[in-house]
Amino acid sequence: MKLTTEQVGGLNVALNEAAWLGIEVDVEGMQATVLLDVLTLPAEGPASNETKVALLLDGVSRVAASLRNGRWNDAKATVEVLSLPGLDTAVRDFGGNPIYGWEFINPPEESWAGWREQLSLDANLSEDPAPHVLELFQESGSGSPRHLDLRVWFRELRVRRGAREEMPMQEFIDGGVRWWDGLHAGDPRTTGKGIFPG
Repeated sequence: MKLTTEQVGGLNVALNEAAWLGIEVDVEGMQATVLLDVLTLPAEGPASNETKVALLLDGVSRVAASLRNGRWNDAKATVEVLSLPGLDTAVRDFGGNPIYGWEFINPPEESWAGWREQLSLDANLSEDPAPHVLELFQESGSGSPRHLDLRVWFRELRVRRGAREEMPMQEFIDGGVRWWDGLHAGDPRTTGKGIFPG
């Protein structure tokens, strides 16, 4: 089922400042599993300690990534070669840094103009292009600058809570929206994350 405009907007809110923990790609099944630790709040009660989720992407048609030894805007940075089996290791090497920018699902095409010619990996899993895109990145927080950009083209998205059951997409979206609304409203449950209202 194609994502609605409202779902795309809600997912972009729910994913903002999530820690990207890993990714697995199943070539034969045309699936990708993206592991994240997200910012979320329940409707009532204390904040949950169970904030890890998996985005299950079905109907994956293409996976492209760029791992560069330099800052995100360094056009002369050396590009490391990646394989699909090595993609998860590359992500984990960054230590789970947060993603940000509010545009992860169906970002504008120009969002990857700066790295689409510096690909470490470009795997086509299907000749039939998928209608949706997930775009994520990681950057080194210390030491020598490194940057990883990723794009996954997919047809359907599901959300799994931890290693357990799938959760309704709207429940996932609502938890993220509540967190950001709570941050701006001074909800004490949002403290301790190093994020402050602008």
